[in-house]
Amino acid sequence: MTIMSHENAFIGEQVRAGIVGYPNVGKSSLINRLLKRRMCPAAPRPGVTRELKWIRFGKDLELLDSPGIIPMRISDQSAAIKLAICDDIGERSYDVTDVAAILVQMLMRLPAVGAKPLYNRYKMVMDDHCGKIFVQKLARQLFNGDNHQAAFRVLTDFRKGKFGWIALERPPR
Repeated sequence: MTIMSHENAFIGEQVRAGIVGYPNVGKSSLINRLLKRRMCPAAPRPGVTRELKWIRFGKDLELLDSPGIIPMRISDQSAAIKLAICDDIGERSYDVTDVAAILVQMLMRLPAVGAKPLYNRYKMVMDDHCGKIFVQKLARQLFNGDNHQAAFRVLTDFRKGKFGWIALERPPR
């Protein structure tokens, strides 16, 4: 999230600042928190803010709430996959089965996570570390072989915290 302000803002003049960033990072929630009241609709899902809206904060400050912005081309594919896993980019932009398989593999590689959350949720033993095979097994076990439905379930369960609240990356040191 980035806060942008007008470069010619001087003391005693009204300041206008825009809050911009990826979808679902808390832009509207930040404004609501600063105002100590709900002036901007906010929810734990992307796409709630659909248009630009100026919000007055005191007599000398206006904040611009904006919809989330995603670059047309994300050159860092690892970042793009994490955005897809977290439901921050539209499902039409990626293959659900591939993204769910990558999520399973990512969970398996996290030292503090591993296969335990997957086993606890689906009661399936992870024979190997292949996420695609896991999704296919889950599809056969629960969804009559429908890989898309199984993949969607894995992603939904992750997003809702059914595996526990797991961070996919750590902040830089």
